[in-house]
Amino acid sequence: MPRYLVLALTLTLTSPAILYGQSKQLLLKTWIKTGVYNVSDGQQVKDTLYTRYTFLKKNAYISFNPAWDGQSFNWSIDGKKLTVGFAAWEIEELTDSTLSISQPGFRKLKFYAEDYLARDSSHLIQMGEFNNEPVYQGNRYITPRWKKPSLDEYLHKEVSVYEIRKANYFEVSFIITKQGTVENIKVTKGIIPDFDDMVVDLLKKTSSQWIPATFRGQTVQTQLIYHIKYLDSIVH
Repeated sequence: MPRYLVLALTLTLTSPAILYGQSKQLLLKTWIKTGVYNVSDGQQVKDTLYTRYTFLKKNAYISFNPAWDGQSFNWSIDGKKLTVGFAAWEIEELTDSTLSISQPGFRKLKFYAEDYLARDSSHLIQMGEFNNEPVYQGNRYITPRWKKPSLDEYLHKEVSVYEIRKANYFEVSFIITKQGTVENIKVTKGIIPDFDDMVVDLLKKTSSQWIPATFRGQTVQTQLIYHIKYLDSIVH
């Protein structure tokens, strides 16, 4: 076959429509932000905020907690332009495991695919055992996920009956089993007994509403720590 015919065939296979379809398909997964950089000088910016983008076919979730999904947005892709809600980004890099997006003159965000990060053994940290099974630390990369939108909203709505006006701190730990049930709930820093008991009861009600954490395709038990902070209130 003459060389010019081979070149024509190659160009046909990499047409913009096909590249668009490939890009959209690559995006359809969960991405965890791992770095923020200035566009002007490429310097990394100090950033501790957990951010997760999950792209589904019709909508995308932006989440700021590893253990539940956040707000839903419409999204679209047009060539290298990615729009999520009202924010427009330029795709600088997109592979099966990495995503970099930027806003001209501002910042670049770098992400890794969640399933890629969850295969890294350095993220699998054993905390002990429960029911003769290892328990691992629930963290940014290996975590169970509540099937409903926000554990914060669920708990805060219910405990709002307690008008706590002074600075206070509540902390509770619990285990999500391989079956997605809530076990071994322990209040490690309480406020008042009635408040503490209510949170424990509310957590028990979420049992079987969790997707268990996985590591390299296998479900694992994880321990989560949840806290509520109250600041001093000024009452007029």
